[in-house]
Amino acid sequence: MRVTFCVGGSILAPDDPDVSCIREIAQTLRALKSQKHEILVVIGGGGSSRKYIEVARKLKASSTLCDIIGIDVTRLNARLLIAALGNLAEQEPLTTFAAAIRAMLRGKVPVMGGMMPGQTTDAVAAMLASSSKSELLIFLTDVDGVYTADPKINSRAKKLERMTVDELMKLVTAKKVKPGINVIIDPVCARLIQRRGMRTLVLGKHEIKRLPEILKGAKHSGTTIVPG
Repeated sequence: MRVTFCVGGSILAPDDPDVSCIREIAQTLRALKSQKHEILVVIGGGGSSRKYIEVARKLKASSTLCDIIGIDVTRLNARLLIAALGNLAEQEPLTTFAAAIRAMLRGKVPVMGGMMPGQTTDAVAAMLASSSKSELLIFLTDVDGVYTADPKINSRAKKLERMTVDELMKLVTAKKVKPGINVIIDPVCARLIQRRGMRTLVLGKHEIKRLPEILKGAKHSGTTIVPG
């Protein structure tokens, strides 16, 4: 199976880089490769990205420059996963979809960060999944699925185990995209998933080790987003 992963900065580098999480992701990706899956990865910025963007704002940086700074941090995070993957990964964070797809076809794991101002890594992952004709798009986050509201601040938020992409669009369209945004799936990404009809999973950090089983059809505790 060809799978694109979007690894949230919220789990890879929530405040500082999480070494144990990076190792666990790398070990799981190795296991998936050993099962002949084709893997592409996009990495988010996390807490470090937001810290740098906040400092840039205090220094009166433009929104575009804030985005560029955030992109730089995502690529630093990508380098950490590349280091953990060793020779299995393409050794530089890739900056175009064509280069990522070529690396994947050579049997490598391409790892990307952000690409251009105004785009989140969520959107990059959706575009990479579409460009590579991935059969599945998986988001790994610090929340164990899609909820009706932010479960960290709303105790009445309900997790949605299964939803259509149209339902996802209705849920996220109120979100405003800005540098450093911290949401599971942003509106631009949701629109891309809707347009391409991509099967998508949103999984919590605790499901990383179970990814080989989940790709074989095992149940999971996250959210399945289906076309239609």
